[in-house]
Amino acid sequence: MTGLTAHQAKKITLLVLGSIALFLGNFFLVRFFNTLIWPYLWPQPGIYIIVGFIVFALWFPELFSGIWALRATGILMVFVGECYLLHSLQVTIDEFSFITALHFFGTFGTFLVMLLSFLNQLRSKNNKLPRPLPGELPYVAAVIPTYGEPLNILQDTLLSLKQLNYPKEKLFIVISDDGHRKQVEALTKEHGVAYNLGPQKNAKAGNLNSALEFLNREFPQASLVLTQDADEIVSPSFLKKTVGYFTDPKMAFVQTPKEAIAPPGDPFGVRDRVFYDTIQPGRNGAGAAFSCGSGVIWRLSAVESIGGFATWNIVEDLTTSYLLHSVGYRSEYHNEILTVGLAPDDIPGLLKQRGTWATDTWRLFLFKNPVITPGLTLSQRLQYLELGLFYVTSAFFMPALLLVPILSLLTGQFVPIEGSALFPWIGASFFYYLVLAKGRSEFLARMWQYWISHAPTYQKAFWIAIRSRKKKPSYKVTRKTRQDGFYGTMLWPQFLYIFLGVLAVLNSFLRLHYVDVATKVANVSVLLFFMFMVGSICKAAFYGWKPQILKTVWTPAVEAE
Repeated sequence: MTGLTAHQAKKITLLVLGSIALFLGNFFLVRFFNTLIWPYLWPQPGIYIIVGFIVFALWFPELFSGIWALRATGILMVFVGECYLLHSLQVTIDEFSFITALHFFGTFGTFLVMLLSFLNQLRSKNNKLPRPLPGELPYVAAVIPTYGEPLNILQDTLLSLKQLNYPKEKLFIVISDDGHRKQVEALTKEHGVAYNLGPQKNAKAGNLNSALEFLNREFPQASLVLTQDADEIVSPSFLKKTVGYFTDPKMAFVQTPKEAIAPPGDPFGVRDRVFYDTIQPGRNGAGAAFSCGSGVIWRLSAVESIGGFATWNIVEDLTTSYLLHSVGYRSEYHNEILTVGLAPDDIPGLLKQRGTWATDTWRLFLFKNPVITPGLTLSQRLQYLELGLFYVTSAFFMPALLLVPILSLLTGQFVPIEGSALFPWIGASFFYYLVLAKGRSEFLARMWQYWISHAPTYQKAFWIAIRSRKKKPSYKVTRKTRQDGFYGTMLWPQFLYIFLGVLAVLNSFLRLHYVDVATKVANVSVLLFFMFMVGSICKAAFYGWKPQILKTVWTPAVEAE
């Protein structure tokens, strides 16, 4: 250990000894307490214990919303998952077939990402209270980048910024217009704010960088800049809640959660509450909470030190955060909803938005992978790695699992998994994610539904990204107004899965008479669960749609009344 201080040598020694102890302890548990050797607990009373825990968590969600509940259920999930994964491997070796290999591939990948997710949540940092403000408040610029948003929406955002509870002489508001619209310029004159002509290149990042140049000329005393999307209104207390974090000279940005205006029941899964309420605080504990593009305030000098907002990727938020973290700047996540904005409420807008996010992350994962990017801490590398692996799981590992029950029920070839391995794994996974969703079953359902049903979206994003090393894909602003219609053709893989699922269930009852009831019921149950998950986005395709025959027959009757 030449060259190391005594303190560093002690830390490394403790780390090595701790790793050895953890490995031996884990080996002992898996060897002697594997779920497969719980015959006296399975199926009774084991199944009642699992169901009882889940019902208790649903009934008393407040008891399962803390960090220790997450740690305890996570440890259980990891142990039971190991048992299931090893059993799946043994089954694949003993009775190798395409279906058993497919099942192991999906299980292996999904479990590894779940394990990484759990590790990344161990040191959650959930800032709810603002930091004390400095004695001398800094000068702040607020920038609204816009490109074609309806004027009434843009005006609402502007009015919310004008109502910020902050000294007027220290606040400078500018609309940076990439659309070069006369109406927008007139709006700025009407409200007494600055107007900047955007460069009409490099999308939002280019627009923001143009705004920074404008600020250096017109308001050079600004040290912080609030970037606010044109379709989001901000709380009057936003600056008073976030500026205090910048007493740390290495603080690059502070992100806040967003609340999306969604139709009743959030049919398009756009509120993302698990991400904002749980995942981001977990990232924050590792110093890796990243910007979401709006409701975020930046240190101007930090952004300028990396050459401005990142233009390498399609959108600027994630990559700019990544570059700032890699050069040693810090960030904070203030977990208080201070912005409310629009979100896609039709299928074209949803697929466009999620596809853009996925392509951005894929490009970062493929070409600037956190494992090899210098400057990041180990914890930050794991957080950014998980972000990329989320899309790997949704695009490749999860579809493998989705295919297994369909293929089994169509061919009669089943994966011979023991119930004492399968059902504890299902129960432990559900329990862990329920705690991750803080006991809110509706948030959990939406997270799972769109994690699973966006697989084709993320696969398409992968193929776009992998061909874009030398030139980033083009970008289009997400539409801010809904277009009624049925968009089932855009979701044909999901509808095909539902159709094949129905065929598989019918085939199992009409033709597979030789299969024992327990095997058949288990596979049908798993398939129905997957169909329910995929069916969410299929159902959303019908949202607000009226068949043409109703429009031509029913509507005139109403007008006649």
